[in-house]
Amino acid sequence: MDPRALELLELPEILERLAAVAASEPGKHRCLALEPAADVDEVGRRQALTTETVRLLEESAEPELAEVRDVRHAVEVAARGSTLDTATLWAIAVSIDAAIAARAAVEPVDVPGLRELVRRIETSLGQVSEPIRRAVEDDGSDLRDGASPALRRLRRELREGRGRIAERLRALARDPSLREHLSEDFVTERAGRPVLALRASARGAVPGIVHDSSGSGQTLFVEPFAVVDDSNRLREAESAEREEVARILRELSTTVGARAEPVVGLVGAVAELDLALACGILSRRWRGTPVARGHCVVLRGARHPLLDPAAAVPIDLAPGELRAVVISGPNTGGKTVALKTLGLLALLHQCGLRPPADHAELPVFDQVLADIGDEQSIAMSLSTFSGHVRNLVSILERATDRSLVLLDELAAGTDPVEGAALARALLERLTTQARLTVVTSHYSELKEWASATAGVANAATGFDAETEEPLYRIALGRPGTSHALRIAARLGLPPELVDDARSHVAPERLRIAELLAEAESAEERAAVEREQAADARSAAEEARRAAEARVTELEQEIDRVRASAQAERERTLAAAERELAGTKAELDALRAEIRAARRLERERRRATTPKALAKERERDRRLGAASERAAHVGRALRDAEEPLPVTVPLAPGDPVIAPALGVRGTIDEIVREDAVVVGRGGLRVRVPVARLRPDPDAQADGPPEEGVTVRAPTPTHAPSELDLRGRTAQEAREAVRSFVDAASLAGRDELRVIHGRGTGAIRTAVRDELARHPLVSSHEPDSADGATVVRLS
Repeated sequence: MDPRALELLELPEILERLAAVAASEPGKHRCLALEPAADVDEVGRRQALTTETVRLLEESAEPELAEVRDVRHAVEVAARGSTLDTATLWAIAVSIDAAIAARAAVEPVDVPGLRELVRRIETSLGQVSEPIRRAVEDDGSDLRDGASPALRRLRRELREGRGRIAERLRALARDPSLREHLSEDFVTERAGRPVLALRASARGAVPGIVHDSSGSGQTLFVEPFAVVDDSNRLREAESAEREEVARILRELSTTVGARAEPVVGLVGAVAELDLALACGILSRRWRGTPVARGHCVVLRGARHPLLDPAAAVPIDLAPGELRAVVISGPNTGGKTVALKTLGLLALLHQCGLRPPADHAELPVFDQVLADIGDEQSIAMSLSTFSGHVRNLVSILERATDRSLVLLDELAAGTDPVEGAALARALLERLTTQARLTVVTSHYSELKEWASATAGVANAATGFDAETEEPLYRIALGRPGTSHALRIAARLGLPPELVDDARSHVAPERLRIAELLAEAESAEERAAVEREQAADARSAAEEARRAAEARVTELEQEIDRVRASAQAERERTLAAAERELAGTKAELDALRAEIRAARRLERERRRATTPKALAKERERDRRLGAASERAAHVGRALRDAEEPLPVTVPLAPGDPVIAPALGVRGTIDEIVREDAVVVGRGGLRVRVPVARLRPDPDAQADGPPEEGVTVRAPTPTHAPSELDLRGRTAQEAREAVRSFVDAASLAGRDELRVIHGRGTGAIRTAVRDELARHPLVSSHEPDSADGATVVRLS
């Protein structure tokens, strides 16, 4: 790509922003060195990596790369046999470990391109970083004492030797006979040797070696003979420690140099991974769109990425199959920004970034050539026109049928007649030579040529005739007007000068300008109406979606109610079947008992006694009662097996019926899963909602029926206590049901059932029946557990 065109289109500023987003040092270098690709497959690969990176960011699975350093040069130096210092070795180890962790973070995600990239990071390089981490301090400043047994021993000897020497010197300094000869009472060093600060006049007071003196000569720094031998041994240990450190560093550097090639590849892979991540982050930040590959240029809602997003006006530019576009319109109307936006978005696409636009279709250009701005140069003796001509010569030499050419104010800066002729000739040539040429111009001759030439079109920048302000929009298909006289008047030029200038313009030119202005104004109004219509369509679509959502919600509610009713029906059916089975068993037992009694009857025909007659009557009574209960349960089963009607949720005011309870009335209120049914005379009954059904006999148009119809006679007085002692469990169950129903209809709210203690069979049956009864809100044993206190709903 032409580096001058890249600079004119401000790609370097984009790359600086890209580098600021990158996390690692090699990634930043790679971003700054990024160039647009001209190969179609390479552009596709870059865009695919950006798409995968966006997916990685959306899943919050991006790897951490900040600790990776660009250690490629250091590794190559180690491969040539040089020894690296601890800081460099530590940077290599940290970079290796961070890269391996990045590979582990990327591999589980469905991003095949990025996974292929991180596979260049060899996990076996952990064998290089591990010994470095064991030997080097965490800040990379020095080797650890435990880097080798010899180093640990030597450093211990050094600490102990320094301690002995310092203590011996402090003892000398504390000696009363020497204290008066010392300039200072502290221990210091000169040339790496421990010394005392002694007054020059007392040189003979401390036998030793003079290593230095003060600037005034009044103080001598003397190493006492008493510590010379210890100091010499300390120097030997220091030398041995330095040799051991050098040996360890050589060994670690050799390990790094032996794996130089994979380490260099690791850093390169991290740089490419960081570049892809930076492209994804920056593309998301400016709301970039995926580019549809094709041969046409179509941009909708395109925004220049370096402009303030709040102030930038999106532009539409869709030349399609056109070979050239001539953009005209007022100064400061956005012509040059449109050129730069088109060129920069094409470069971003070929760099692997998503261009900031609502929709984008772009081919892959082999060159993006531009001539934008003033090329005047005093040093090179170039005028504005001369500079442009030099650039045009270069563009004509480089443009191919895959090139994008952008020319600002083509052939300006010279005689208007000759400039217009030159502009037309250049554009005719580029129309056949380049894939797409976009120029800005004020030449009327060029606009007329564009209107009459196949494959070429005019485009106008918008201008508000009422406010006399540019609109910064591009309208393809018509030429624009300069509005020079209006703008001059708005900027303060005296009106008489403006009028005088208008009088020198040919009437037909003024009329053409007026017609173009009217067309432009009509187009703006049509655009506003289209936007309003689009908003109305969006609102209608939103209302339609809301209505559909409400219908779906209601259907789900109906399904839920139907499922709840079906579950209640199944529970009722199961309970009735259990009760019927128990009744049948009891009936079979009674029949067996009757057959046995009849056999005995034949044997004691003459032994009939009042007691036997009473016993037989009791058997007949029990048999009749069991038969009646069986018939009742059978009817309940038939009712339960009837299909439930499809219904919407019940609400207060609905007429309802409870077939199992013989209750009919109107719902007054619903409390949790129970409904309060109000009847004639204000009588209120609390019934589970699951047992209620809409009353099919209620009048559809009239007011809801206020009566509660009970098919059993309503007692005017019902006892509050029931004694079940001496009865069977089944008899107790039946008595409890009848007792609770009668008490509820009589308006009682608390009852007492006496069952005794005994074996507990009656007590268990009573409490089980109370737990099932829908009119019982709670029950609890009395203090002696011989009775149960019942509270009704």
